[in-house]
Amino acid sequence: MNKRYLILVLIVFGTLRTPIHAQSSDQKFHFGLKVSPTLAWLKPDTKGIEKGGSKLGFSYGIMTEFNIQENYAIVTGLQVTYRGGKLIFPSVPDINGNVLKSKRSINLQYIELPISLKMKTNAFDKYRFFGQFGIVNGLNIRAKDGDNNDIKDKINSYNVAMSIALGTEYTISGSTTLLGSIEFNNGFIDVLKGSDAKAVTNYFALNVGVLF
Repeated sequence: MNKRYLILVLIVFGTLRTPIHAQSSDQKFHFGLKVSPTLAWLKPDTKGIEKGGSKLGFSYGIMTEFNIQENYAIVTGLQVTYRGGKLIFPSVPDINGNVLKSKRSINLQYIELPISLKMKTNAFDKYRFFGQFGIVNGLNIRAKDGDNNDIKDKINSYNVAMSIALGTEYTISGSTTLLGSIEFNNGFIDVLKGSDAKAVTNYFALNVGVLF
């Protein structure tokens, strides 16, 4: 083959191949869905009030990922989270002077906006491992006690929490990726309003999702 034609073929092939490769491996924006079973509890911060047990919860929502460098991304989205727990309160002493205790169950529902930094390893075949750190802003939309009574007026409407997660990604094809992670969510703000008692809401989550 004439050398000029060979050089032209190589240039054309390289020009066509470059954007295709960039599109599949260097995509800047991903959109996806996730679901997360959780184990939630309330951590009291008032003397005499004790943690009374944990609750199984659930979270689901959409997520977006913006790659700012090859191994770094900003992750945000919108999710609905069910959380809560049980607290043990001291009651009025009985006629014998014994202080009885009462356990109260609190069920909470939030719409949340998480914002986090995701740090990823280089790819190992189709796998990447990552760590994630950020904050979660939450707006309370529902609150019930153990008897299903509405207690929303006794719960602070806003919550903010720290989130830490470790996980892995698996590339199915192109930009489609499955991901799984274990997350710890630690609340910063007292969830109880108009009360001498104080407590924050925490949970562990098993996140499962897909990015496109």
